[in-house]
Amino acid sequence: FAQAQAAKAKAGSAEDALKAADQAWLKATQARDAAKAASFIGPGGAMYPPNAPAVTTQADVQKLFGEFTAPGMKLTWKPTAAIASGDLGFTSGTYDLESTANGKTMKDHGKYVTVWKKQSDGSWKVVRDIFNSDLPPAK
Repeated sequence: FAQAQAAKAKAGSAEDALKAADQAWLKATQARDAAKAASFIGPGGAMYPPNAPAVTTQADVQKLFGEFTAPGMKLTWKPTAAIASGDLGFTSGTYDLESTANGKTMKDHGKYVTVWKKQSDGSWKVVRDIFNSDLPPAK
């Protein structure tokens, strides 16, 4: 029984660490620091934005975060689940995006899944991230 309780506590702390990493990534994005936001993507990591090719290089990840951190963009997300097993885990949740350009505002709301891998230093890095809208396609 004690071993089961210890394993459960350890898993809970890993899940807390995942949520904390997820929120630290959000803070870097909201601080408009594209380089820091991109640094959350681990070696060999990839992002899968909607209606676009996979983003697989660090330079392209930083370019994507440059778009997310541009003036007029407001991005927020909230993890609603975090599960860890060994050195892999995931977070999932919802996001809201608002973009204002040329006097026009576009709003989006959707969901995401991020797969994380625990690094040798104990930190968590993103290995895969995918997100998509809950809104119908624009006509």
